[in-house]
Amino acid sequence: MLHFRRLVWFIASRLILLCILCGVLVCGFYMCLNTANIYIILTDGLEKRASVILTQEDAEDLNFYFHADFLSADRALEGAFDGTSVYDDYTITDFEYDLKIEKLWAWPWDNYATCTVVERVPSITGTVISSRRSEASETVPSWQGGRYDITLVKVGGEWKIIGMQQTTVLMEAAGSDGETAGQ
Repeated sequence: MLHFRRLVWFIASRLILLCILCGVLVCGFYMCLNTANIYIILTDGLEKRASVILTQEDAEDLNFYFHADFLSADRALEGAFDGTSVYDDYTITDFEYDLKIEKLWAWPWDNYATCTVVERVPSITGTVISSRRSEASETVPSWQGGRYDITLVKVGGEWKIIGMQQTTVLMEAAGSDGETAGQ
């Protein structure tokens, strides 16, 4: 009877260890899955947002990356479409976008994720609209980048950016090689 009890305890202890190991692996898998999805949403979504602000085109694609509550409250996007943007006097033909994700965390069982990113647009290529040549400078205004704390929410199995709080402002130096002048 003693040998049978030891055998049962041996098998039970190994099954418990196997279940714990499987649980850790499943948690790690879903954490990696969420992190990869969020990374794509951040890089593609924030670049698309900058593109819409600079060129005022293809705003419909933002719905893939941003929650409707964010889109209705974003002042930068609002300015791009109500005529108050500093880029309204220019035809932007190209820009260089740089996003660095400093911190990203998403628990596998949670529907919210937080991250910290640094967004920059080191160079913008464009020309003044012919009707505004007398009023606007020939130099395209610098992009106001910065460090942002971003909140994402999972809606219907898809991650969407729902909040974006700027913590540091980074202005690109006009006519420089892409170095920032922090403020």
